[in-house]
Amino acid sequence: MIRELPTTEWSSFLEAFSMQHDRWLVNVENLRGSNCDLEVKSEPLEGIMARPREIIITVGGNTNTHRRVIVRDPQRVSVESDGGVDQALQIEEPDGSVTRVAFRSPIAPELVDGLPP
Repeated sequence: MIRELPTTEWSSFLEAFSMQHDRWLVNVENLRGSNCDLEVKSEPLEGIMARPREIIITVGGNTNTHRRVIVRDPQRVSVESDGGVDQALQIEEPDGSVTRVAFRSPIAPELVDGLPP
């Protein structure tokens, strides 16, 4: 299931999403037509933040692997999930390309620490 987020919810959703998935391993890829450029592979998510006219994705476990991926003028943000478990976040750009933040091993957040939500 893919759920598109209203623009007015981007900031608060991304803040909550970042806290819920802090340090989870992600791949960040840019999908342009039939091409896929892998920008980040299996790095811990540090956060995703919405600012005016951009979304900033920050990943990396240490100073050697720390990276920021900036999506300029995002048009749409959507969440891909399966059975209530987040699989990926997609950010569409004006040219139709999509930056996708996908979890390496998606799991229900309540199972991560063994505590109910």
